[in-house]
Amino acid sequence: MELESGSDLVRLRIALVIGAGLVLSFMAVDLFLLPPNMYHLYLFDRLFLQISIILITIAVSFWGKFLKHRALVFAILLVALSYSNYWLILRCWQAYQFSFPYEGTILYAFYCVFVLGVPFKLAFAANIVNIAGFLALMIVAPVYGDRVLISASFVVGSLFICVYARYRLDRSVALLKESNDRLFKLSKFDPLTDLLNRRALRNQSEKLLAVSMRHKVSLAVLMLDLDDFKKFNDCFGHQQGDEAIKMQAKIMKSVFKRETDITGRYGGEEFIVVLSDIDKAQVNSHCEQLLTLWQEAKVKHAPKAKHSLMSCSIGAVFMQQVENITIDALIDKADQALYKAKENGKACFVLTEL
Repeated sequence: MELESGSDLVRLRIALVIGAGLVLSFMAVDLFLLPPNMYHLYLFDRLFLQISIILITIAVSFWGKFLKHRALVFAILLVALSYSNYWLILRCWQAYQFSFPYEGTILYAFYCVFVLGVPFKLAFAANIVNIAGFLALMIVAPVYGDRVLISASFVVGSLFICVYARYRLDRSVALLKESNDRLFKLSKFDPLTDLLNRRALRNQSEKLLAVSMRHKVSLAVLMLDLDDFKKFNDCFGHQQGDEAIKMQAKIMKSVFKRETDITGRYGGEEFIVVLSDIDKAQVNSHCEQLLTLWQEAKVKHAPKAKHSLMSCSIGAVFMQQVENITIDALIDKADQALYKAKENGKACFVLTEL
């Protein structure tokens, strides 16, 4: 994150320097068109006002909270540059009856909004202020004679297009981000239970196993399976079967709340939990809590099921110190313990210590 922030700052400062360079490059053309007696007024506006405003903005970029407030800073920059241009237009008209071009107002808007990234709401507010200023200027000083109305319309229309384009861009980016977030979630989470899917479960479990090995702490793997799930499905239908699977996920989430606890759907009605830095008594307690919560749920089971209420069986494996073992081997040991729990009458757990 720090690297990204540093890169953002560099890019923004480069953009500001380029903006200052553009102002200076336009000066060469403007000075060629202006009468010599107006040079001092023009140079004062461009060098003392506009370049100073940009340099102040670059200085502000070294503020620790600049990235957090950069949109507001750039919106203020947009208004400041626009009004410095209005001042020049007004002074050129008052002192020399010269109609200085207004196109800079439009260029500042597009540069700040699309290059510096002023978002829609701030761009809208800044351009409303700029439109009000330009209309006021046209009332106070009819700089463009019989072209005042069309000039005002052009400025208002251009700034409106700028804001609307920013709105469309922001909306497209938001929709793209939403789609990416949805795809990311689908790639990691099971849509029915909102637990990790099998691939993400394996990846996260391998990382936790590596951490446990490195820090020489305990690790436990639990495999859970809904008892007689096929009979439940056949009796009540797949929709109720999905509800039972979601109930299992809800129970797991209520038991395993640590940030390091890994819970996932292994496939079908099978679930896996991987726990690190935990003792054997805590593993026992968790298993008992899972079984108790199923009893309290009182979900009626199929008539031919082993038990009258829906339940789960649990196979658990515990290692006090993790050494030279893979996550697949641990899952296999938990599966063997689960098989024993099924043989022992279901709705129970078997804990094996390695």
